[in-house]
Amino acid sequence: MRRIPLSGLAIAAAASLVLSGCSSADTDNSGQKKSKGATSENEVLTSYNPQPASNLQEGGKLTLPIVEIPDQLNTLHGNASLYTSKISWYYQPQMSFNDPKGNVTYNEDYLTDVKQTTVDGNTEVTYDINPKAKWNDGQDIDWTSFRDTWNALNGKDKEYDVSSTDGYSSIASVKKGKDAKQAIVTFDGPFVYWKSLFNSVLNPHIAKAKDFNKAYVNNPHPEWGAGPYTIAKFDAKGGTVSYKPNPKWWGAKPHLDEFTFVQMESSASINAFKNGQIDAVQATNAEELNQVKSVKGTELRRGTTTSNNLLVFNSTSPQLKDPAVRKALMEGIDRSQLAKITFQGLGYTEPLPGSFSLFPFQKGYQDNFGKLVKFDAATAKKGLDAAGWKAGSDGVRAKGSEKLELTFPTIGDSSTVKARATALAQMMKDIGVKLNIEAHPSADFNKVFTERAFDIFGMGFISSDPNGMLFLCQMYCSDSTLNVSRSVPKSLDKEVKAVTNLPTLDEQLDAGNKAELKAMETYGIMPTHNGSTIWAVKKGLANYGAAQFYGNYGNMGAPELIGWQKK
Repeated sequence: MRRIPLSGLAIAAAASLVLSGCSSADTDNSGQKKSKGATSENEVLTSYNPQPASNLQEGGKLTLPIVEIPDQLNTLHGNASLYTSKISWYYQPQMSFNDPKGNVTYNEDYLTDVKQTTVDGNTEVTYDINPKAKWNDGQDIDWTSFRDTWNALNGKDKEYDVSSTDGYSSIASVKKGKDAKQAIVTFDGPFVYWKSLFNSVLNPHIAKAKDFNKAYVNNPHPEWGAGPYTIAKFDAKGGTVSYKPNPKWWGAKPHLDEFTFVQMESSASINAFKNGQIDAVQATNAEELNQVKSVKGTELRRGTTTSNNLLVFNSTSPQLKDPAVRKALMEGIDRSQLAKITFQGLGYTEPLPGSFSLFPFQKGYQDNFGKLVKFDAATAKKGLDAAGWKAGSDGVRAKGSEKLELTFPTIGDSSTVKARATALAQMMKDIGVKLNIEAHPSADFNKVFTERAFDIFGMGFISSDPNGMLFLCQMYCSDSTLNVSRSVPKSLDKEVKAVTNLPTLDEQLDAGNKAELKAMETYGIMPTHNGSTIWAVKKGLANYGAAQFYGNYGNMGAPELIGWQKK
């Protein structure tokens, strides 16, 4: 599963900072290097203190902030967010891990062998499951977990509310191998991205659609987990999730005695780090960076991020049903000004993004959005005039008795979020649109997102996998949960879905860019920035920080390898 929604806070929070060691860098007054980001193919900028188990202390505690404890705790559900994934990472099976470039390594605690062959022109993958692998309730992790995961995610049964069917819809069968501890997955024809699938599997208790959708709502069910840690305390109202080593775990020993997530707003997390209450915090703007960099015993970890930040235009809103209106609004938005606000004081710049499939540093990237929309307030006004929205005496456009007045929810208390929203409202005012800013706490993100309670919304997705074309449908298919705008019609689904079944990467890149261009012509989503990331951490924290595609969405590796380095 590649794209996970970030909180609306992420439209500012995913942005970051100064990167050292970049070939295009120069130096600011602080002596740190300014970076233009990673833009060349395969460039990876990371800082996460990678350490083997032999270099880690036994024991210790770790406390980290989390923006929200979401209601939906099933990571494969359509309403799952990044924070769902963070919570599940420590107590649910992680069948494979990415390195920073996205190369896959299988987790031997769950899979002793994985082999790929071609049989009669079809890609076939055999998974040998560790004989010791069991769920915490005593049931074996066996081939049926692969079958049940495929059944839930292949898109055939619409009762399952899933985040993505990408890849799983290309599987023809999942069968028992030589015994129950072997699963044989056969695709319908060649399939390039087979390594991106089955990085997590379903517990038997949620194999049926009703349980898949509802069983994990407000209940993490640690007895259905199977990982190095298990949940010791879950208090959503109190904003705390704590873990302890799992006594039923058969694999590599975890190093922490206790690990805790504490829910808090951005400003609160900065203060908590300064006061020694938490061990790491993400600095999302220059003000936060200046507060944390001088904290005693702090190390700053900086790197590129694999996020797409965007503005979503709700095509079902009465005033936004016309794609010509949505296009005109986009033409009235100066993305470079929004980026300037986002990166102010961080010494970081990047080209304006033009794709939600690939990043500028990846092979095949094209600026598809830039081919369709360019900032020009005069052109925006003409477009709104042509669509029948005429400027009124109060400066607000109207069509008959209906005014062009739109809602824009913001999430969290970040000063950068507020500044961006204010700038956006002014841009809209300049073309005759009234934008009403509605402030929400971070905990409201899922509500705003799932209920689509907005006209325009700033949010982000983070990518766990470099194979962007595999997840084209997750972004653009008409029935995808992440197609938040609902602007892309069902008639484009066939072309989008066909991309991942092409036999070569080059063919997929060509077809995928063409399909994305058509999807963007519906003017439902507008890329704003990718950004980089910075973590302030207590010195000695290992395998945690800024690491592109590494582990759990770029900032943490294998759960048992997160801990404190030996002194």
